[in-house]
Amino acid sequence: MTRLVPQPIAHAMMPLPVHDAHAREDFIVGLKLHMMAHAYPYDELVYERRAKPKFVKEHGRAPENCDEVHALMMGDDFTKMWSGIARAAQEMLWANEGKIAARDMPRIAAEARKLSAAPKGTLTLDPDFEMPRYVEAVDIHCMPGGYQTSLSDDDLHAGAMYERGSYYYTTGMAGRLRDGGGKGTVAAIKKFFPDFEPKRILDVGCTTGGATMPLVDAWPDAEVHAIDVGAAILRYAHARAEALGRSVHFSQQNGECTNFEDRDFDLVVSGGMFHETSSKAARNIVKEMHRVVRPGGVVMNQDIPYGGDYSLHDQFMLNWDCYYNAEPFWRQWTAINRTDLLNDAGFDRTNIVESWAGRDAAGTFSFFDAPFDESFPSTGGGIGRVQFFGAQK
Repeated sequence: MTRLVPQPIAHAMMPLPVHDAHAREDFIVGLKLHMMAHAYPYDELVYERRAKPKFVKEHGRAPENCDEVHALMMGDDFTKMWSGIARAAQEMLWANEGKIAARDMPRIAAEARKLSAAPKGTLTLDPDFEMPRYVEAVDIHCMPGGYQTSLSDDDLHAGAMYERGSYYYTTGMAGRLRDGGGKGTVAAIKKFFPDFEPKRILDVGCTTGGATMPLVDAWPDAEVHAIDVGAAILRYAHARAEALGRSVHFSQQNGECTNFEDRDFDLVVSGGMFHETSSKAARNIVKEMHRVVRPGGVVMNQDIPYGGDYSLHDQFMLNWDCYYNAEPFWRQWTAINRTDLLNDAGFDRTNIVESWAGRDAAGTFSFFDAPFDESFPSTGGGIGRVQFFGAQK
């Protein structure tokens, strides 16, 4: 049968579904794509033609901020309808992926043990690791247990569930190995720092390493390190890298305060991490990046964008995840100026780069100087709009 989204690449550590579970994946993806095409785009029409006139009639003025628009739209039947479906689809996704991972866990665990016999990379876990409160308190993306849960000394479940679930959560738009974001980071570095050849690389907030692999491929002679906070997700990431034949040194660390030496790396990157941390933690992480990167080295981050002339309704749509998709830091992150963030951490303002980017269906990235550009690829043609922000020290 023709799939709406190609299946992810079935490497040795990929959880494999039975027929019914895969049929549920197809249903969930179909529902998400239908909502993207036939529900979300019409919410602004409902706002302009029904909700806003109602507000003006009651208050004698138009809404003045996104909080007023939020309250107004969440009282409208159309918005309540698609909002409820979007949340239900997210919960269905994780329930299904959790069952897929649990059912296939004996095989996955056996593969991990086999791959550990002659590893290319390393895994270092900290039995005394203190989980940051902003991570521990949230089941991020509505994923049960979040990224951080580890149920035993050899648990892999969080990583296995995230590996397949995140692919279908993004409707496959980040690539069949979930490496689209990492490829974008490499493209951004090569665009803005074309002669840069790092020998030691650090990926902060790596989860299962999807965005880490392109770093290994782009600079095969470099020593690549990757950190995250969850033990189970790191166990899985290590086994996944081994299954893909890549050498990565994974360790359980808090990006706010690592055990690396000053000026230890030529390149420090992150992908989609900052919108899942508190604003205080974000400032600390950027300061830590500045500490561990050498003079002349580069920091490059990729995340959801900010900036531009967002309408109040656009702000409401952008921040929906903050309230209904277990993304409590999303809204504050979209309001943070990235150049100021890097400059406050110690990077010279003249060495800071910001670029908004999109990836088309063929996987090619386009970079823009402003968040709104008529030639910008739409969210239907790739991973959608993202932002890269970085600096040379």
